[in-house]
Amino acid sequence: MESIQSAAQRINLAVRDIVLKHINSSFRGLIVQGSAIKGGVIPGSSDIDYVLYVDDTGLNEFGTIAAETCINLHKALSDIDVYPFRYIQFSVISSKTNKFLPPIPGSYLLLAGQLLELEATNDQIFHDAVASLDILKPEVAFNPHQLLDHGEDRIERCARLMCTVVWPVVFQFLTVIHRDGIRIWNLKKHEAVSLLANEPGVGSMAESFLRSVESYYPQEQSPEKALRLIEDGFAILNSVKSIWMVHRTRLLSRDNLINEKHILY
Repeated sequence: MESIQSAAQRINLAVRDIVLKHINSSFRGLIVQGSAIKGGVIPGSSDIDYVLYVDDTGLNEFGTIAAETCINLHKALSDIDVYPFRYIQFSVISSKTNKFLPPIPGSYLLLAGQLLELEATNDQIFHDAVASLDILKPEVAFNPHQLLDHGEDRIERCARLMCTVVWPVVFQFLTVIHRDGIRIWNLKKHEAVSLLANEPGVGSMAESFLRSVESYYPQEQSPEKALRLIEDGFAILNSVKSIWMVHRTRLLSRDNLINEKHILY
């Protein structure tokens, strides 16, 4: 059986070759980031996340690559067996359209070309985490009305969406607590949950969410397990939001950063 590391390498090489073939002279660089690099892949749940850098001239007036090019890229990418990852995900950015945090050292791999900007610093990661927590609204990030849809793969899509919402919040929350974003974002998911375990009000919820994710994937055969995952996800999001609203000032105070354990109380 192919190992996760071998699968990631196989997919990376295929994606790199396809991108270099289909993107014209506007190509600047291609990276892969996240669990495919730092480890902690949850089979059937984790995506494999690419960022494609292009010159501004490579985007149309709407800030996108031409539809025809995207169609051709999809045709080529569809021949790749993405297992054990759930799917390939792309972000396309240029200097003009870039609104993302720069790549975090250790959590990405440059596959071709060059970065669009310098790697993220701890200060950048910290301020991005603060800004993200400030605007966190659980029922906007995940609209519960989606759960009223039924049939086909609706519940599977909802479970997957909850995962994409919860994990960044976990890492952002830990970043604010520990003020060491590079280290935090290089943790595997289970390592992040373990680090969060001692935090009152959210640690046990994170452990429960991870158990639900590992129970649901990769089979995805139980709507009850999917709903449990979603319930556990909402529990984390609401708890983090509540703690952040009450303890934001304390968490941001450098005087309270000496002791990393039980920093909230």
